[in-house]
Amino acid sequence: MQARRGGVGAVCAAALLLAAGTACAQAAKPPKPSYDPRSAFAETDTNHDGAIDREEFESRMTEVFYAADVNKDGFLTVDEVSATLVQTENLSTADSNHDGKLTLHEFLRARSKDFDQTDTNGDGLLELDEVINAYEKRPQK
Repeated sequence: MQARRGGVGAVCAAALLLAAGTACAQAAKPPKPSYDPRSAFAETDTNHDGAIDREEFESRMTEVFYAADVNKDGFLTVDEVSATLVQTENLSTADSNHDGKLTLHEFLRARSKDFDQTDTNGDGLLELDEVINAYEKRPQK
C-alpha cells in the first residue's frame, strides 16, 4: 500500500501543473493546488481511448517537469517537486546523484515506477478506476 501512494503523485501531477503553472511560477514557494483525478486523467489521455499509456504518461510528466521548473534551470528542487504533488520524500530516492535536485531523467524514472505501481492489473495502461483508487489511498495532509 505504501508503494501505491507514490503513483498518486505522478498522476496527480499530470493535469495539475498545466492548470496551476502560471500561479506557481509567480510564487516563491508555491502552495499545493487542489486536484481532480478525473480531470487529470482526461487531460493526460490525449487520444481519448479511456486509458493512459506510457507514451501519454511520459509526455505529460515531461510537461509537468518543465512547468514545475520555475527558475528554468533544468532541475527540480524540493519546493518545485512539492508543487507537482509528488511526495517530497520521493526526492531522495529519485535523486540518483544525491545533489538535492532532480533532472528530467531522474524525474521520469521515478514517475515510471509510480506508473507501474498504479497499474494494479498489470496491463501497461492506467485506467480511470486505478487512478481514482490510488488517489483515494494517498495520505491526506
